[in-house]
Amino acid sequence: MWWTISIVVLLIGIAYQDFKQRAVSIVLFILLAILLLGLKLTENCWQDCYPDIIANILFLAFQMGGILIYFRIKEGQWGRIMDRKLGWGDIAFLLCILLYMPFLNFFIFHIISLIIALLIAVPNKNWRHPQKGIPLAGCQAVLFLGYFTSERMNWIDWDLIGQSFML
Repeated sequence: MWWTISIVVLLIGIAYQDFKQRAVSIVLFILLAILLLGLKLTENCWQDCYPDIIANILFLAFQMGGILIYFRIKEGQWGRIMDRKLGWGDIAFLLCILLYMPFLNFFIFHIISLIIALLIAVPNKNWRHPQKGIPLAGCQAVLFLGYFTSERMNWIDWDLIGQSFML
């Protein structure tokens, strides 16, 4: 139970810092990664976990490569994307949750969370400022908090839902 409480507190802290300061302490991401991986390993053996982690890393690497290529074509040169278009905290948060989530859940969560963050950002004038940007890690932390708590409280069986997409 202390795993769950610690993770929930960290997720709230990440969301609070990102919404309030538009910067999140790296310590929170490191602790979140350690706790999520530790929780995952206590519930499953390493042989069950690492294929999902590898698939999630490959998906994220493929996506980041696609973003790099997109901005290379758009701007005509290899520019700095990090800190201008995408924050390091956003990547750090995704690296944390990919350690916990099965691949299909990670894929679906990532797509849906991006759509929700954009839908929230459009009417919010503060988030449309190009220098500040969207607090994506904060938005995703709140959404992952919902995913995580619903899973831990056995309200929803995400694995069963994910498997139904495979049929």
